[in-house]
Amino acid sequence: MKIQDPHRIASRIVFGKAPIDAQLIVTRRCNLSCGYCTEFDDHSAEVPFDELIKSIDALHRLDVINITMLGGEPLLHSRIADLVAYAGRKAQVSMTTNAFLLSPRVIADLNAAGLSNMQVSIDAMESDPSRYVQKTFKSLRPKLQRLAELAEFAVHCNLVLCKETIDQFDTIHDELASFAFGVSVNLVHDDNGRVMVEGPEYIKKWIAHFKSGRAVSFLEKSYGLSLLQGDRPRWRCRSGSRYLYVDEFGKVQYCSSQRGRLDVPITSYTKEDLRIQGRTKKGCESGCSIFCAFRASQTDNAPMHALASLAQSALSGSFLNGGQRAPEPGATPRAIRGRRLTVLPSTVPAVETPESVSASATAVRDSPLLR
Repeated sequence: MKIQDPHRIASRIVFGKAPIDAQLIVTRRCNLSCGYCTEFDDHSAEVPFDELIKSIDALHRLDVINITMLGGEPLLHSRIADLVAYAGRKAQVSMTTNAFLLSPRVIADLNAAGLSNMQVSIDAMESDPSRYVQKTFKSLRPKLQRLAELAEFAVHCNLVLCKETIDQFDTIHDELASFAFGVSVNLVHDDNGRVMVEGPEYIKKWIAHFKSGRAVSFLEKSYGLSLLQGDRPRWRCRSGSRYLYVDEFGKVQYCSSQRGRLDVPITSYTKEDLRIQGRTKKGCESGCSIFCAFRASQTDNAPMHALASLAQSALSGSFLNGGQRAPEPGATPRAIRGRRLTVLPSTVPAVETPESVSASATAVRDSPLLR
């Protein structure tokens, strides 16, 4: 993950109460149809460029730190590089993609546009017969290699942990070690954003991910463990304030799973709206696994915990200056353009037992940081 001018950004977050992330839908259409996804269709036209410029201007006016281009599949937008360049004038710009459309020309255009971060979504080693998961490592390996060779922006891979992917989770996690990319993990959720998996086998995968030393974010580590244990920690969602979701109609929503509740045009959204929504209880927090909203909310909910988690991410090598190279065979630790990945000592017991997992989850459940 690349963070541009971290000292200035920290000042804007702490003193300016700026929104940390705004997710901007540039098209609802996608070239895939993953079974768990609720954010796509196969027919919608792209959002007109001029309308997106108005939304970006509004986000700049609100002093948003990072603007994330989303779909559907954002690379289907005919002027995606122009949008990245325009948004990058006054904000950091990220993108979430399935990567199937990444050609050398597209990567070069995104380099020139100044993209900061790209998240590549990968579900499994290979698709299942039902096609519930379609973003597979075998299909995307050439795209990842291309990114490793050509991208000047930072790249990390995101995995979704669900019953259709759990048997392949360890394999794909290990295969990704051949690339110097960070990794994040989402827990599959229902249409309302509530987690759909729990139990010991998922807990084991979750803990192993963070022990690998390649996690991009540690903010959701304890919270996700608690969800998988079956607990429902109390917390206040700061969506509409620290986190914004702007749909294809240019309206601010709480998140992708709570569309239709806020419905305020971003062009008329004000800093007073940010303050109001920062204090507003959303009522849908229990069991929520929309981690992008949770992470942004932790800045206000538990600032010291957020700071410690960010420091852990930085020390583990998650904050890069952009550009990755695949490591040489047998290289340990992995090289990232001359820099070395420092892996923090794990805070999880070396040998997991039912007692240690239960104790960890109990500590999370009772922690004041999540209330």
